[in-house]
Amino acid sequence: MKPTSEEVDRYLIKMKRRGERTLSLLGKHQEFIVAMNTDVGKEILSDLVREHELLLDKIASLDVTDEEKMQYVIVRKMLLLWSEKIAAFENRIKEIKQG
Repeated sequence: MKPTSEEVDRYLIKMKRRGERTLSLLGKHQEFIVAMNTDVGKEILSDLVREHELLLDKIASLDVTDEEKMQYVIVRKMLLLWSEKIAAFENRIKEIKQG
């Protein structure tokens, strides 16, 4: 289930610049898009996305500690890793259903 343009607009209005930066960074990764379009992906990744937004906002404002910088790196890697795993799982399920 893909988000509608209205849902994306509401998200961007609510999250402002932080939401734009998060979507821009994560949207470059096809696996993230596939994963977020699944029920499992939304459930697993939603907390990581929120944490990513908060940390990215701190980094952008230059009001960030060294620990928060390390947390950002870890959260980003986890988002991409889990997105890849969820997307691979979903793609395999589709292949099985089609084959």
